Amino acid sequence: MSIREDLRKRLARGEWVPGQRLPSETDLAAQYGVARMTVRQAIGALASDGFIVRRQGIGTFAAEWRAAGRTDELPRLAGTIHGQEYQVNTRIISAAVERPPSAAREALGLRESALSVVVRRVRMVDGSPVAVMTSWLPYYRFAGLDANPLLDGSLQAMLEARYGVRIVRARQVFTAETASGPDATDLQVRPGAPVLVVARTSYDGANRAVIFALNATRCGYPVETVAEFRPPSERREADGGAQAYK
Repeated sequence: MSIREDLRKRLARGEWVPGQRLPSETDLAAQYGVARMTVRQAIGALASDGFIVRRQGIGTFAAEWRAAGRTDELPRLAGTIHGQEYQVNTRIISAAVERPPSAAREALGLRESALSVVVRRVRMVDGSPVAVMTSWLPYYRFAGLDANPLLDGSLQAMLEARYGVRIVRARQVFTAETASGPDATDLQVRPGAPVLVVARTSYDGANRAVIFALNATRCGYPVETVAEFRPPSERREADGGAQAYK
């Protein structure tokens, strides 16, 4: 079990109540017998997931509010189904640099000639493929990501740890479709089998599009999302700050 996952479970058990300070990175490194940088990466991923809050010069605290899950984080979406625990992991299918399709180019605000880093992953539950995720990211921001795209199985954790980019919101469209081509092959289902496809555009704190992803999930596994409702004034401010970056 990774340090990130173990800390997440300790938080879920209430070892640290909301607002309570966690041990220092040095103390946690001693507990786990690892380098401080390893703990720092795990802490960064948990902060990105919303489980903890970092306060500059003060410490790290258990979050007052924790998101129940994100559609690209299957361990928190399908780790427990009908009260049963499942082993969930991620496998990289491919990572490369290429020109994105038109949907990804438009969502990311890229010129037609721009390149993207494309990462294709499969989520496994007890050894069976459940979801296939294809993510496009602007190459000009994430050059080199194709060589090492994940941290502890998470693309978003790698973006925060390596590039200092944190995802703060996303827009999603859900569509019931049928599996075909590579999706059917990677999900190990027959062509034409029903799948839930989620088209998601994720944004950073500056309201710039960071990731455009198409995720296909097999039937029989729940997909949970969390919607944050904000006052209209805040929504207008956030939407008004969107820009197209080339």
